[in-house]
Amino acid sequence: MRKILIYARVANGRPAGATRKFESISILVALFLVTLVLPSLIPHASSSGTTGPVTFVSDTGWQAYNADPALGSATSLGFAQFVCLTPSVPASCPAGATIYGHSTGGWIADLSSIPDAHWIWAPNINGSTTPAEFNQFFFSRTFQLNGTKPIGLISIAADDFAEVHVNGHVIGSIGSVSDYSTAIQAQASLTTFNLTPFLKAGSNILTIRAENGPFGGCCPSNYAGNPAGVAFGGFFVIPSIQINPRTGPIGTKVSVQGFGIPSFQVEVTFDDVFLGIASLTNGTFTFTFNVPDAQPGPHLVKATDPINGISAVANFTVTRIDTLAINVDVGTLYFPGDTATVYTLATLSGTPLNSTTLRLQLTLTRPDGSNVTLTSTFIGGGVFKSAYAIPTAGPIGTYAVVAKAHVANVQDTSALTTFEVKPTWLSAQGPALTTTAVALTGVVGVAAVVWRKGVFRGKVDQEQSVT
Repeated sequence: MRKILIYARVANGRPAGATRKFESISILVALFLVTLVLPSLIPHASSSGTTGPVTFVSDTGWQAYNADPALGSATSLGFAQFVCLTPSVPASCPAGATIYGHSTGGWIADLSSIPDAHWIWAPNINGSTTPAEFNQFFFSRTFQLNGTKPIGLISIAADDFAEVHVNGHVIGSIGSVSDYSTAIQAQASLTTFNLTPFLKAGSNILTIRAENGPFGGCCPSNYAGNPAGVAFGGFFVIPSIQINPRTGPIGTKVSVQGFGIPSFQVEVTFDDVFLGIASLTNGTFTFTFNVPDAQPGPHLVKATDPINGISAVANFTVTRIDTLAINVDVGTLYFPGDTATVYTLATLSGTPLNSTTLRLQLTLTRPDGSNVTLTSTFIGGGVFKSAYAIPTAGPIGTYAVVAKAHVANVQDTSALTTFEVKPTWLSAQGPALTTTAVALTGVVGVAAVVWRKGVFRGKVDQEQSVT
């Protein structure tokens, strides 16, 4: 685990003037946070965007300029080069570094707290280059910091003077080009500065203005007698939150994890509606909530530090709860020998389905309890058609049709409808019609007999005689 350590020189029981204090206790918390997260930091890409921690160190990736590019026109002199006093001074002299050939010692600052940082200077300079005094260069790099309210620190040592700029603003300085003891102190230890006040979301330009003083064999002097260099390293932390899952319907349980927020508590909101308070440990927190009632679409989850005004946001997309619905329709009354036609309408949250996305099963139950599986044919617009030929000698009574529907990742549903099968009118009235016919036949037969016997005729004759 890498650590950011702060070294302070003490004189007469008090911190030396070159030691800088943090501007707020929040930065101390952030500093401790970095000791936990540095192992997973992002590589030193100068122009890449990120929402996580970023480290930087003095290396050959810094451009040297004749002015601060954040303030306007500046001429690039090329990339910085590694420099050393001798091949063994400092002890971590990298391969390929320019060796000044300065044998009287120096550059004793402990750089172990900013791993991979080395002393650098402008390109095209070596031990014989003159003049060495009062040469100043601006080492600059651009960082894309996505998020809100980035936090940053830098630790730096210089021979003889260095001034830290963020977006054109002067953060602080170490060393001197006029006071030898101050210059010596600047190369002997690291001094830490808070970069936070002038950092912003988006593009940030970090520039180190470095200058060599007239403390060698002067004047003019060369770099072998009057060496110059600067070494520094630091980090940016961008407060951020991660949510899991990132989509779901109302009621979904969501876990929120926060990082890089230098506070003890944060307020968690959903579309600025208060959800609760989360406590932080070493700049991190975990908070869980259920998605409240909200319209489908993107919504904002936010963790806010009300003390420092720092916030981090993440988007959660509310999805609709898909509802599978089916309606089954069939005629009310059929007779033996008819064909019953069944229509099924299937929709998913109001959208018609087809045979590709829907699995539909129709079962017909006859009055005698036997079952028949019906075959469905998709005819368009979410409608399926089934047919059942009613046997001429089939059972009479109520027939039930049960439809079951299945769609992936949606709760199954079912529907029921019924129809009646009754006998035809003639077959239903057959016995009554037979009895009536027999009765009529008997009446006709009796009448014929009576007629033959003269009963009706006697009456007729009598009536005629009277007349």
